[in-house]
Amino acid sequence: MSLPSDPQYEHIPTSTLSSLVTNDVRTSHGVPGGHVTYHSQRFGKIDLRVPPHPDIEEGRKLFAHYLWHAAVIAAEGLERASSDAEIGERAPQGQSDGDEERKMTGNWPKRYWDVRGKKVLELGAGTALPSIIAVLSGSLSATITDHPSSPALTTGAIEQNVQRNVVERLKWPEAAGARASTSPLCSSTTLMPNRGSPAVDIFGYTWGMAKMYLPSHYGKSAERQPKDFDRIIIADCLWMPAQHVNLVKTILHYLCQEPSQPVSPAESCALVVAGFHTGREIVRHFFEVATGEFNLPPRPPSTELGEDHKDKLGKKDEDGDPDRQEVQGRLRAAEIFEIDANGLRRPWEPVRPKEDNDQAKRWCVVAVLERR
Repeated sequence: MSLPSDPQYEHIPTSTLSSLVTNDVRTSHGVPGGHVTYHSQRFGKIDLRVPPHPDIEEGRKLFAHYLWHAAVIAAEGLERASSDAEIGERAPQGQSDGDEERKMTGNWPKRYWDVRGKKVLELGAGTALPSIIAVLSGSLSATITDHPSSPALTTGAIEQNVQRNVVERLKWPEAAGARASTSPLCSSTTLMPNRGSPAVDIFGYTWGMAKMYLPSHYGKSAERQPKDFDRIIIADCLWMPAQHVNLVKTILHYLCQEPSQPVSPAESCALVVAGFHTGREIVRHFFEVATGEFNLPPRPPSTELGEDHKDKLGKKDEDGDPDRQEVQGRLRAAEIFEIDANGLRRPWEPVRPKEDNDQAKRWCVVAVLERR
């Protein structure tokens, strides 16, 4: 396994930011090309290689060279819900901003977050922490994807993280032996353990498309195309408004279609976690596209809009966009709330007029999206 000559390590405990009570909240962890160690209450230390800073502009725009805090929250939710044992809740730290924020982390509903026996897909995986937790928790399979130009794929970072934290930990001798004799960029994308253990696939994937690619061959489609996933993990993938329609297309294409069963724990859903570090309006825009709800009142004339606001959304006339019309409102938010760095929860609000950027960065939105 090829590692940096001088790797930098950062240790991240479960509920990683619960001990920080200052306003200077970090939204990502690690340095490009370094390592972070995630401390799981169930699985112990999980060592992750952070993808290096990419050499090409296309790769840099993907921001895969960090472990984003939304992925840590998603991993914790999966771990807690996918266990029958009681995992200790954290105690509140610091002062809350109001009564609505005085709720503890609480339960992660098993109906949505329990991945045992489920087929899991992760988009924009980066370090692939949520997928690794899903496999260790007992998922039937995990399909880990990132953009074909992402350094998470082109440098073999995802594959190394899976090899170290899944293959070696679960002692899959056949898969481990196969990986030991090949390059991290080999054309094979599937870690197939002994029968009865979960399969792990690694693919290049462009949001909105219906095809997955080999991680080592940009543009070469994989022979086997997975589909019908029970859970789709989307952690901090909402920062590009121009990709919101494509993200919804992906959810609709890959989410398992089944008869509506309101009380069934097997109902398929997308698990979305995102920080507000690029602005609450961008996050709100995604949910407007996905659900057809959370709309804003009519905006003032363009002369009254700040240039920064217009640039962030890059809006044209979306009402006439046929791609958006095709997908908008086809999902519903079965559950949506905000969670902060200390584990406090509060209701989701599309707009918080008195919230500044530093206050917004403390929070992530957590949503469960289902087909209508």
